[in-house]
Amino acid sequence: MLFTIHLSLAQTTLELKGKVYADTGDPLQAIVSIHELGKYTVADPEGNFSFVGLNEGIYHLHITHMGFRSYSKNVTMTQESPTLSVVLKSSEILMDAMTIEANPFKNGPLEQSQTILIVDREFLNKNNGGTFANSIEKLPGISTINTGVGISKPVIRGMSFNRILVNDRGIKQEGQQWGADHGLEIDPFDVDRVEIIKGPASLMYGSDGMAGVINISPSGFKQNNEIELNYSGFYRSNNDMYSNSLALDGNEGDFVFRGRFTTQDFADYKIPADRFSYAGFILPIHENRLKNTAGKERHFSLMGGVQKSWGYSTLSVSNFSQNAGLFVGAVGIPNSYNLRSDGDFRNIDIPNQKNSHLKVIWNNSIQIGKSWMEVDLGYQRNQRQENSFPHNLGVGQTDFGNLALALDLDVYTANLRFNKQHNEQTQSIVGFNFQKSKNEKSGFEFLLPDFTSVQGGLFYFGEYKALSNLVFNAGIRLDRAMHNIQEHLQPLYQNGRPTGQIDQRNPDIDRSFGNLSGSAGLSWVFWEDFNLKFNLGSAYRIPTPVELATNGVHHGNFRHEVGNANLNGERSYQLDLNLAYSKPKFLITLSPFWGYFDQYIYLAPAARFSTLPGASQLWNYRQDNAIFTGFETITQFNPVKNLSFSLGLEYVYSHNLNSGLPLPLTPPFSSLLGIDYKLPEFSKIFGEIFLFAEYRYVSTQDRVDRNERTTPSYQLLEMGLGWDINVKKQTLKFQISGQNLTNSIYFNHLSRYRLLNLPEQGRNISFNLNIPIRVR
Repeated sequence: MLFTIHLSLAQTTLELKGKVYADTGDPLQAIVSIHELGKYTVADPEGNFSFVGLNEGIYHLHITHMGFRSYSKNVTMTQESPTLSVVLKSSEILMDAMTIEANPFKNGPLEQSQTILIVDREFLNKNNGGTFANSIEKLPGISTINTGVGISKPVIRGMSFNRILVNDRGIKQEGQQWGADHGLEIDPFDVDRVEIIKGPASLMYGSDGMAGVINISPSGFKQNNEIELNYSGFYRSNNDMYSNSLALDGNEGDFVFRGRFTTQDFADYKIPADRFSYAGFILPIHENRLKNTAGKERHFSLMGGVQKSWGYSTLSVSNFSQNAGLFVGAVGIPNSYNLRSDGDFRNIDIPNQKNSHLKVIWNNSIQIGKSWMEVDLGYQRNQRQENSFPHNLGVGQTDFGNLALALDLDVYTANLRFNKQHNEQTQSIVGFNFQKSKNEKSGFEFLLPDFTSVQGGLFYFGEYKALSNLVFNAGIRLDRAMHNIQEHLQPLYQNGRPTGQIDQRNPDIDRSFGNLSGSAGLSWVFWEDFNLKFNLGSAYRIPTPVELATNGVHHGNFRHEVGNANLNGERSYQLDLNLAYSKPKFLITLSPFWGYFDQYIYLAPAARFSTLPGASQLWNYRQDNAIFTGFETITQFNPVKNLSFSLGLEYVYSHNLNSGLPLPLTPPFSSLLGIDYKLPEFSKIFGEIFLFAEYRYVSTQDRVDRNERTTPSYQLLEMGLGWDINVKKQTLKFQISGQNLTNSIYFNHLSRYRLLNLPEQGRNISFNLNIPIRVR
C-alpha cells in the first residue's frame, strides 16, 4: 500500500473542471461527487465545479439535483482533459434524483442488471420506526420480522435470516441473524444511504446474498476545512420512546473524521386489546400495555482517516448496545399471575436480553495506475445474553444464576476487489472474500453449540458496453467453507433437581462445502424513456451451524428448534426482470421474479409439542425443492407541481414442490398508496411545509404451511406534516406523523408475537427533529 501511495504522489496532479446546466439552459447548483475518493462539492450559482489534486486515471462522476434525473459518467483524466459540460434532464420524480452504486465500482442505473432500490437520509428520517429494519419496510418487496418493538429484521421477497446479506461500510454484518428475535444491530441514525439489491447477489457478496443485499453507507466526506454538528431527536407516543443522536463530521487538511452518539429509551408498548388467547386460555393485558417490553439502547461510532489524491483510508469503531425486556409470555407458559402489572412501564424485568455488537472496520480505496483497488478489513464481536428464572424452565439452582443463554460470536472479515477499465467498452472486477467465525456459549439452557467456521470465495465480474444504451455483464464465483461444531451434553432435571443423567443435544460435526456459481444480465435503454433490466443467476448457500446443530427452546420464537447434521448446500436458479418507464411527471416500474430452489432449507412446524420444559411447538430444519415467484410495482405521478401520488404493490408466492404446500412465514399481498403535497404559498415566509398521507392494505394470508396459523387482512392509515425552516443558512427539519390512526386491531403474519395471538401496536404519534449546525 505504501509503495502504491508513493507512486501516486509522484504523479503530476490534475484538475477536473465542469459546468452543470438544466435542459432549459439555466445553470444548476448541483451536487457533484467522485465515488473512489469520497469527495463531493456543490456547483456555484453559475453551475461551475472543480476538483483539484487528481492523478491520471479513471473516475466515476455523479451529479444530482432535486427536480432532475441523476447523471453519471466515467471520466478519464489526462493532461489534456477538457472542461466537462453536463446537462440534467428535468423530472418531478424523486427516484430519478438518486444515483445507484449497489456494485461498489458501478455508477448510474444503466449499468445495473438487477432490481435495486435506493433511499437516503431524508427517507429514513420520514419513516423512522425506531429500528433500521422498520425504516425501510415501506419499500415494495421489503417486509420485517418483528419481536415486539425494538427487535426487527428485514425480509426480501419472502426470504430472510442467512439469505439476506447486510453490508455495513463494506463488511458483512454478523449478529446471529438466524433468529427472528435477533434484531439487526444497526444504529438507525448512523445510516445516510441504503442500497437494496433484490434477487441473487451471491456473485459479488458471497453465500448469504441469495435473496438480496442491503448496502449501508455513511455520508460522504466533508469538504476541506468544513466541520458540522448535527442533532436528531425522535419521540413515539405509543411506547414513550425518546431518541437523541448527536453527530460531528468534518475534514481538516485532508484528515477526515466523524463521530456519533445515540440514546434510545422506551417503555412497554400499547396494543388495542385488553386480552389475548393462548393454548385455549383467555389471558389479560393490563392497561393495554404488553408487560416487560421496555428497553434501553446506547450506540456510538467513531471514524478517522486520510483523504488524498491516491484515494482514502479510514478506520471506524462502533458499538451497538441494547437491553430489552421480553414479554413475560415469551419464556415459559404465560399465565394470569406473571402477566399482572407491576406499576412501572419503563422497568426492564426478567426475562430480558442484552445485546452488544462491536465493529472495527478499516476501509481503503487505492489508485493503482489508472485502476482502483478496495480493501476492507473488519473485526466484529457480538454478545447476546438472555436472562430468565431457572424455575420457570424446570431447572433448579445452577452456577449461572439467571443467565439462561449467552452466545459470544467473534468474526474476522477481509475483502479485496480490483477494478480495471480495459477500454471505453469493457471493464472487469476481480475480488476475494474471507471470513472466520467462532462462537462460544454459556448459561443453563442450550440452543447452539460452540463452533468455528471458515469460508472464502473468489469471483470475477465483467462488463461490456455494446452500445451507448446497451450493457451486458456476467460473472463467476468459487466458494469454499468448513464448519467445526462441538458435541454438547446437556444435564437433565426433574422437578427442578438434576437427575445425574445427560442428553446429547448434538454430536461432533465436521463438514466442508464447495460451490461454483455465476450470473449474467443486461441493461437496455430503448425509446429513451424505457429501461429493461434482465438478470439470470445461479446462487449457492452454505448451511449454517445453527441449521446443522441447534437443538433447544428458542423462546423469542416460542418454539423448540431442531437442526439436521445431514443438510446439504442449497442452490437456486433465479430470474429477475425490471421494466421502467419514466417521464418528467410519471414513473412506473414492474419487477417480476422467479426462482427455483434445489434443497431449500427451512424451519417447518411439526404436529407435536416439545417435551422440554417451557417449550411450545416443535420445529425441524428440513430440505425440499421449492419455488418462489411474485412481483413488485412502483408508480409515481406528479399531475401538477408540488403534488405527488405513489402506489407500491408487492406479492410473493411460495410453493414446496415436495409437500405441495406453501412455505412457512410467507408475507401476504400488500399495497401502499401515498399522497404528498407541498405548500408553496408559505415557503417564502415560513419555510417549506409539506403534508403526506399513506394508506396500506394487507390481504389475508391463508396460504400457509401445515400447522401454521392463517392471518386476517388489515388496513392502516398514516398521516403527517413536515416543516423545513431556514435559519441563518441552516435548514431545520421538523415532522409530526401518526401511525395506525384508526387504532386498528391487526396481526402481522411475520411477527413472532403472532403465535400468541397478540395484535400489533395501536395508535402512535411521532415527532422528529433534525438540526444541522455549521461550525466552519
